[in-house]
Amino acid sequence: MTTTADPIAASVDPDTYGKSGDTDKHLDGVKKQYDTKEKLEFYSQVMGDGTDNIHFGKWDNIDLEEAGAYGKASEQMSDWMLNLALELSPELKTKEDFSYVDLGSGTGAAALRLTEINPFIAKATCLNLCGEQNNLATKRAAEKGLEKKITVVTGTYENCPFDDNSFDLSFSQDAFVHAFSKLKAFSEAFRVTKSGGVFIFCDLMCGDGPGVSDEELATFANTNMVNDWLSPEQNVKACTEAGWKDATFVNLTTDIRISFQLMLKKVDQILERGGDGIGLDLLEAYKKNLSNRITQVDRGVFKWGVVHGKKP
Repeated sequence: MTTTADPIAASVDPDTYGKSGDTDKHLDGVKKQYDTKEKLEFYSQVMGDGTDNIHFGKWDNIDLEEAGAYGKASEQMSDWMLNLALELSPELKTKEDFSYVDLGSGTGAAALRLTEINPFIAKATCLNLCGEQNNLATKRAAEKGLEKKITVVTGTYENCPFDDNSFDLSFSQDAFVHAFSKLKAFSEAFRVTKSGGVFIFCDLMCGDGPGVSDEELATFANTNMVNDWLSPEQNVKACTEAGWKDATFVNLTTDIRISFQLMLKKVDQILERGGDGIGLDLLEAYKKNLSNRITQVDRGVFKWGVVHGKKP
């Protein structure tokens, strides 16, 4: 269900989305807003540099002007998260049957990347809500000859279809922002992770900058299918309540500002080329809202970063 908190902030049908307490309506709203071929095409061009890795990036030592910079930063973020998880539990890398689950795996890009370059990964399982994304992930795994190592499962991370203690690592990039209940999602990750295993995720989180109004935070939540909008501190607290030990937030908000800047630049380039098959009205809306996202980062409307913990 990776969706990166859609910068277009499209209008949401109140009959589909709202804090009504109805999980099914919430999930249906997420699928309707994000799981379309047009959105996949847009993100492929604007975030993936023509690839399917449509995550926000980590920009250390990457030249913003180089070809494929955004795709490289997206891959670097996946790499960085896995390396951090292994630093927290070094023994995992020496396991012969190391397995991990990507919760809200989107197009499966992180699993494809990490499984391809890390031979010690015996099994990667992608759990994701959206059918279009899952079909693409399955196709890409077959194209790379990784179909025996990567399994794509349709479902939600708030009700994982897995046995207890199934994985050494629970991993997620830019997906938990859409959790109906963060505590439920973190508790499910805890349940399916083995003792001694690690939980690591990155995502947008609610900010507390000066002058940020409750109304502005609520508007962002309502237009991006965010039902449980938590600050970094609240996410850490929810992880601790779910059972994770030494839950910690790593602030990477500077990186997401760069990601938004590069996305805006690419939208401008696509507009100059006439849209590249994407509707011009849609692109203009993306441009306007990406500009707004950059100013919101500066004002502390939201933060972006990693939360990690270990299972005792």
